[in-house]
Amino acid sequence: MFDPMTPDDLARVNQLAAAFIRIGEEGMKDIGLYNHNLKVETVGFRRWDDWLAGILVTPWFMNFVLLPTRPDQITGAVGTKTRLDLPRGEIIFNIGEVDEIGLYQAASLYSPMGRFDVQAIAVNTAWAAVDKYFKVPEMEEPSACNERV
Repeated sequence: MFDPMTPDDLARVNQLAAAFIRIGEEGMKDIGLYNHNLKVETVGFRRWDDWLAGILVTPWFMNFVLLPTRPDQITGAVGTKTRLDLPRGEIIFNIGEVDEIGLYQAASLYSPMGRFDVQAIAVNTAWAAVDKYFKVPEMEEPSACNERV
């Protein structure tokens, strides 16, 4: 279902983490929504349909992130919303940009991160969430008691 990540893919995911570590240090750590019990971590990234997809945990948000693997994949402007069909269904993403990696798409899971007391709980929550984006929802079978004979 997923192609293995290449060394270049892993480097790109690591660049994502490094960019948000820098953003945290330079502009976020002194504001109220920064949770000093947490750190930046990438969780569950994989190749999916020409994207690098996974969850980015930071001290101020947890987002499902899509990194493009081709320069032409994201055509909208920074700050706009875009819709993308995943196995789970349609997801609305915001287009963002950071110097180190360029454009990316993100769908918010949690913000702020005050509900997480320790890194392990945030990471476990991210692992529980990431696979759900790639699972087709199960269809409910019609109930036999609702049928007339």
